Amino acid sequence: MAEIRPFRGLRYQAGQIGDLAGVIAPPYDIISPDEQRALHARSPHNIVRLEYGEAHDDDSEENNRYTRAAATLARWLASDVLVQDDSPAFYVYDQEFEHDGARYRRRALLTRVRLEEWAKATVRPHEHTMAQPKEDRLRLLRACRANVSPVFALYRDPQGAVSSALQDAITGRDPVAVAKGAKERHTLWPLSEERVQRWLKQQLAPATLYIADGHHRYETALAYRDERRAAAASWTGQETDNFVLAGLTAAEDPGLLILPIHRLVQLPQVDNSVLERLRQHLAVEEITPTQSHGQAPPHRLLELVAERGRSASAFGLCWPGERLFLLTADDPQGLVAHFCPECPTVWRSLDVAVLEFALLRRVLGIDTKPIEEGGSLALAPDAHEAWQQVQAGHYSAAFLLNPVPVEKVLAVADAGQRMPPKTTFFYPKLATGLVINRLDD
Repeated sequence: MAEIRPFRGLRYQAGQIGDLAGVIAPPYDIISPDEQRALHARSPHNIVRLEYGEAHDDDSEENNRYTRAAATLARWLASDVLVQDDSPAFYVYDQEFEHDGARYRRRALLTRVRLEEWAKATVRPHEHTMAQPKEDRLRLLRACRANVSPVFALYRDPQGAVSSALQDAITGRDPVAVAKGAKERHTLWPLSEERVQRWLKQQLAPATLYIADGHHRYETALAYRDERRAAAASWTGQETDNFVLAGLTAAEDPGLLILPIHRLVQLPQVDNSVLERLRQHLAVEEITPTQSHGQAPPHRLLELVAERGRSASAFGLCWPGERLFLLTADDPQGLVAHFCPECPTVWRSLDVAVLEFALLRRVLGIDTKPIEEGGSLALAPDAHEAWQQVQAGHYSAAFLLNPVPVEKVLAVADAGQRMPPKTTFFYPKLATGLVINRLDD
C-alpha cells in the first residue's frame, strides 16, 4: 500500500526574493551548462545554487558544490529567505504551459511518499538508471539533508475522485505562491485541514505509484535511507529519511503530456542501400515537398507519423538533401520477436523497441549506444532540431517517433519491466524550488 504524509514545506518568502519566477528552476538533469550559468546570474537566491551548483577548478573534499549548497541552505534559513510552514500540509501544484500551440494545465499533489523497494511493487519504475547521476544526488542529499526537487509519479484515478476532491479543496482559496514565467505558470495551495489529509491518505493508500520522472532521485533516497538506518542505534521506520518528496498526478489528467525522444544516427554510408534494406521489412514512402503544405518540413511528416501510428508502428525519416520518408511497420510485434526474441513481450508493441532493436541494430547494423560511449546514437526531443542537425551534416539521419501512450508506460511497469532508455519525456518537468522537503524536521 502507498503511504503519503503531509509535511511542513520549506518555501521562499516573497519579501526576501521578489519575483518567485526568478528563483525556481528545472530539475538538474535538463539544465545545460549555459542554462546553469544563466540561472546563477538570474538571482542570488535561485534554487540552482542548491540543486545544481557550479563546480570550480579548485574544488576539494572540503569545498565543492555540495558543501556550498549546504552552506547556502543554512544561510538562507538563517536569513528567512526560506521559511518552513507552521503546519504539515499536502500541496496542490498546478502547472500551466503551452506546447505546439495548445494550452495545458497539469495538477500534482506534493507530498511525502514512503520509500519502498521496487520488489514490493507499491512504487514501480519504467526506466533504468545510471550510476553517476545517483552518486551526484546522493552527495547532495548527504550535504543538505533535504529533497530539493520532487520525484514525479502517477497514480490511477479512473473515476476522478481524487481530482474532484483536490478541486473542491482549493476552490475559493487564494494560492500561497504563484510564479509566472514566459512559458509556464506555477500555482501552489497548501491543504492543512486534517479531515482533507485523512481522506487523501485513505484514498491513495491502495494506489500503485508509477515513477514518471525522477528514477535517480528515488533510488538515491532509498540508498540514503539504508545508509542512515545502518548507522542508527535504533530505527522505528517513522524517521523522515523513510520518505521522499514526490508530486503525484493522475494518469487520467488531461494535462499529462508525454513527448517522444527522437533518434539521431551516424550511418556507415548514406545512400539508397540503406533505404532498400529498410524496404525489406517495412513500407517506405517518400514525402514530397508538395505534401508539406508550406509548413516546416518535419511538421507535416510528424502529422503523417501520428496518423499512420494509429494502426501501425510508424516513423519519420529525415534524410540529407531535405528528403523525408514515412516508414510503416504493419506487424511491429512480429518484427521485434524475429530480431530480438530475448526482448520482453510487453516491449514488442513499443515503437522505440521496433526502431532500436529491430531496424537500427539488426537491419542497419548500427550500434545504438550513445555516441559519447562509442556508439552511433544521439537523442533529440525536438523534431525540427533533429531535421536541422541532419541538413547541417552533423548526423546522417534522424528517426522521428510518436509519443508513448501513458497506458503503455503503466503496462510495462505493471509487467515488472522497464522501457528502453530515453523512451519517454514527460513534459514539462516539475519545477524545482516551489517546496523543499527538509529531512531535519
